[in-house]
Amino acid sequence: MIKTIAPESEVLKKYIDTFYVFNSESGENFSYLAFPHTNTGLSFFKGVSIERDNFHVKIHEQQTAESKVCIEILGKYTQPVFVNYEGKIDEISVIFKPLGINRFICDDLVKIAGKYSQPLKNEQWLQWAAGLFDSDAGLEDLEKFLLSVFEENGDFIKLEHALTMFENNEEDYSVAQVAEKLNMNLKTFQRNFTKMLACSPSDYKRIARFRNALKTKFQSKEIKSLTSITYESNYSDQSYFIREFRKMTNQNPKYFFKEASLVDGEKIVWEIL
Repeated sequence: MIKTIAPESEVLKKYIDTFYVFNSESGENFSYLAFPHTNTGLSFFKGVSIERDNFHVKIHEQQTAESKVCIEILGKYTQPVFVNYEGKIDEISVIFKPLGINRFICDDLVKIAGKYSQPLKNEQWLQWAAGLFDSDAGLEDLEKFLLSVFEENGDFIKLEHALTMFENNEEDYSVAQVAEKLNMNLKTFQRNFTKMLACSPSDYKRIARFRNALKTKFQSKEIKSLTSITYESNYSDQSYFIREFRKMTNQNPKYFFKEASLVDGEKIVWEIL
């Protein structure tokens, strides 16, 4: 049903975590909870209608003789998003690393992905995507397109350093400390960060810490206690860790780790409903 595929291009590997292909041939309903992530997901669909309401995304099959391809892009969010598929759905997704998508779409991310989910209205992308599902070489063609719109940009160096500091499990850098280390005015840093990553530095830090906790739990060969996960993920104490998990997942950590599903190995963490 779901298959993750690494990019072939060495250039794309720097900016794209994975592609995934979803196919619901049976046409049965399928639902899951998606949890906050530092990455940016962009999905191509053909012959669907998409409804969004209060952190719910419903994707319905709507096949017609002139079915068009639509593109959905996720923003940053700090609570789970309920996703429901109804009918036969074909989806090809690109999971961009933080600041990855900024090399392929020349616009501030907050302008195109300021909400938890929205359509991408970029005409260049929509025109190219019209034939994506008509080709047997879908991912190969997608890589060629991405390389054709790729633009290296040195303006992200300071922001990349900021992400490294926020994702550091050894040091708990405040937003003000990060701005100071980058020799930037705090307000300027916060403004530029939000423009390029579609969330505030403080929210990014929270999401990064949450994803580090998932990595600590699911990718460890040892059985980790909540206490171990708390401190290895740089939470100040266990009560704060539990509060943050409830905000990010609507569940306490013990229940979450029991119910969460690792899709296609350990590459995607969802709760399948």
